[in-house]
Amino acid sequence: MRKYEYLYIFEPQEEVAKKSIEWVKQHYKNLGLTLVKEDEMGKRRLAYEINKNTDGFYYVTQIEIDDLSKLEDYEKELKLNQDVIRFMRVRL
Repeated sequence: MRKYEYLYIFEPQEEVAKKSIEWVKQHYKNLGLTLVKEDEMGKRRLAYEINKNTDGFYYVTQIEIDDLSKLEDYEKELKLNQDVIRFMRVRL
């Protein structure tokens, strides 16, 4: 199993962020991922303006998965999600 860490930046409104976090968790469950650790970092100022947003809601997860192609499909869906400002995947 490979370990990855995802950093998500969601829209700054807390209700939108909570909905997006539940969306992420549901996709993890559907993909058969193991959620090792999660951390809601809360609303923070962005280093620069992105899509007219100066703040974002930060969320970090660590996951384990054996099939990388599942993550590639998942990331395509993330790019289409309007509530996700940015995301980043790092292999641990």
